[in-house]
Amino acid sequence: MVKKAVKKARKSVKPDRFSLIEKELHKRTKAELVAMILMIARKQSDVMRDLENQLNIDKPVDLLVNDVACAISVATDFDERMMNHNFDVDWQAYADVRKGLEQLIASGHLDDAKSLALQLMKEGSYQVECSDEGLMTEDICECLRPVIRAVKAAGGIAAIQWAKKMQDADRMGFICNKELAELRGKS
Repeated sequence: MVKKAVKKARKSVKPDRFSLIEKELHKRTKAELVAMILMIARKQSDVMRDLENQLNIDKPVDLLVNDVACAISVATDFDERMMNHNFDVDWQAYADVRKGLEQLIASGHLDDAKSLALQLMKEGSYQVECSDEGLMTEDICECLRPVIRAVKAAGGIAAIQWAKKMQDADRMGFICNKELAELRGKS
C-alpha cells in the first residue's frame, strides 16, 4: 500500500509590518536614520509638523511668520463648490495658527501677530460666510483672542485703529466683535 503525503495546513498568520520595519531600522546608522526621517518629512507635511512639535523647534521669526501665514491659508481653505455646506476644515491648521500667534506675541513680535490676525479675520470670516453653519467661528476666535489681549495690553491709539481694521475686515460682523468693540472703547 502506498502512503499519500498529507500536506499540513499552513497557519494563517498576518505578518507584523512594524516589526519588519523595526528590524530593518536597527540595521541603519544614526546618520542614515536622520537622512531617512528628513526625506519623509520633506514629502509629508504632517510628519514635518509632528517632528517640529516633538523636537520643540525654536523657529526664527521669519520662518514662524511664514508658517503662520501658510497655516492660515490651509485652515481657511475650502472648495468653493461646497458653499453653503459643512465642508471639511483642517482643525489642526487652526491649532497651528493659534500656537504660532502666541509664539510671536511671546517673542515680542506683536506687529507681525497683528498683521497675521488681520489676514485670519479676512480669510476666516469669508470661510464662515461661505459655510452652512460656520462651525469654524469659535476656532477663529480662539486664534484671535491672544492677539486681542496683547494689543489691549499695549494700548494706545494703534490698538483702537487695529481693532477698527479687524472689525472692518469681518465679513460676518460678529467674530470677536465684543472684544474688538471693547478695545475700541465702544462696548
